[in-house]
Amino acid sequence: MSELTLDSEHTYRLSEKPIPGVTEIIDFNGLISDFAKKESYRLRGEYVHVGMALFGRGQLDWQTVDPRILGYILSGVKFYEEMEFKPSVIEIPDYHADYLYGFTIDALGESRVGPLLADWKTGKAMLPATRLQLAAYREGARRKYGNKFRTVAVELDEDGGTPNLKFLGNERKDWADFLSCLNVYRLKETA
Repeated sequence: MSELTLDSEHTYRLSEKPIPGVTEIIDFNGLISDFAKKESYRLRGEYVHVGMALFGRGQLDWQTVDPRILGYILSGVKFYEEMEFKPSVIEIPDYHADYLYGFTIDALGESRVGPLLADWKTGKAMLPATRLQLAAYREGARRKYGNKFRTVAVELDEDGGTPNLKFLGNERKDWADFLSCLNVYRLKETA
């Protein structure tokens, strides 16, 4: 069996060989704005993801939460409460065995509306890149977790309010579009 690793530079490796990550593939195709790639926004997202992972595992020390991300974390807590969300998978790197790309699910678990794959967002949730990202996560997760979950982008509120939930809509089209991006990315590898 192949072993997957993810390093601090966000490089996925399968048995030591690099494989592209979902974000890398989408970015290569020009679908992530320069605005979204600013270092301050990247760090904010990274810190919020760490905070949400710690909260989901019951390990968050509220005394250590930076005030600049506190609202986002509180908004995520509201998601947990309002959706009665109980995650079984939190921030575990994985890969699609057939298409060989890496991804990391933010949280997957049971909720009052059934099983959910949740992806935390600190900006606008339903940009084209998000739809492709979530379609890739969903397809990658299906082989391990089955087809019985819905996929939702959780647009966290900076001020701690109720998050805006954006459920994945046209899954077939989004998956086909992601595969198009992956095919273009693979063409680059062979050029």
